[in-house]
Amino acid sequence: MSRHCSFDIAVLGGGPAGLMAALAATKIARTVLVLDRLPRAEAPFRIDAVPARTLALLADFGIDPRAIGADTLSRGQNACWETETPRWSDAAPTAHIERPLLECALFDALCADHRAEIVVDRARPYYDRVFGGSGWQAKMLIDATGRAAVTAASRIRLQPAWAGRFYWTKRSAAAKATPEFRIVALPHGYAYRLGSARNIGIGLVGRGQCLNVDPTSALRDMDFLFKDMPALALMKRGVAGVASVQWSIAGRTALVGDASIARDALSSQGLAASLSDGLYAVAAIGSGDSKCLPFRQAENLSAHLRVLKQQIARCRYRAEPTWRAYDRVIDDRNASLVESRKAPALRRGRIEELPLDT
Repeated sequence: MSRHCSFDIAVLGGGPAGLMAALAATKIARTVLVLDRLPRAEAPFRIDAVPARTLALLADFGIDPRAIGADTLSRGQNACWETETPRWSDAAPTAHIERPLLECALFDALCADHRAEIVVDRARPYYDRVFGGSGWQAKMLIDATGRAAVTAASRIRLQPAWAGRFYWTKRSAAAKATPEFRIVALPHGYAYRLGSARNIGIGLVGRGQCLNVDPTSALRDMDFLFKDMPALALMKRGVAGVASVQWSIAGRTALVGDASIARDALSSQGLAASLSDGLYAVAAIGSGDSKCLPFRQAENLSAHLRVLKQQIARCRYRAEPTWRAYDRVIDDRNASLVESRKAPALRRGRIEELPLDT
């Protein structure tokens, strides 16, 4: 690519939201995808649940559900949430997909399209009437850099944050284990289980005791979660990182996916929402209505926190300090969202940490 090649839209970030935005943007404008690294199938492993309709959306972009680990649909979940006794509940059909395979499939679809430039650039973008980086510049920038939200004016997150760890194994090593979604409430967080066509795993989310003691002993009374599964010590470690809700205040750029709202998995459908964010941002930019994006983010954040609060209200450990503190933070969100929208967008964004006070 020639020095300082100009584009209409630059997409920053190679996760699902960024790749989907780039695929959509190539249909309406000259587009560059700016990555800090190329997607790889051996990236830290995780399995996500998405609505069945998301598979139809991906199929429109040439993604075969079987290529990303989805071979069947699940129509409900088994939960030890309100009581110690597992309860089955029906729900809209979902599919369980493997995140690294999805990213590689979206990237391959973008490469096959031949309409987007792809640049590996680890430097922070600059803004000087246009957005730019090493060898590229663009009129509009879509930030899909995940929780880093590198162009945000500020980021708002819990302190101390909840963490998540995922353990997985091949389905062949747990041949009797069923892959439907299961979830267990814990005094300091929660645990869940789900499986794709080839693999199955258990995730732990929370604070303190939930993550700092032997997870098997912490879950010794939750046999249904570990039924027919190997011990965690025998499973592989997948993705790990912050798991509690976080959101950002945009500057000059359009924030999508986790850069906009990093959802707690308790509200579910975070991956589907990220893909939708990418499509919506491109449509808004294409129609000249990008100013609507902060309003959509505010509505989505309000809806997400409302679902989170409902989940906490049903949790049998809601009186525990960890859960009560999380609930208070959600109640105080409006005060936390009072942020100046005039801060320069491309300096290092501030991080406001909301104390849990446990």
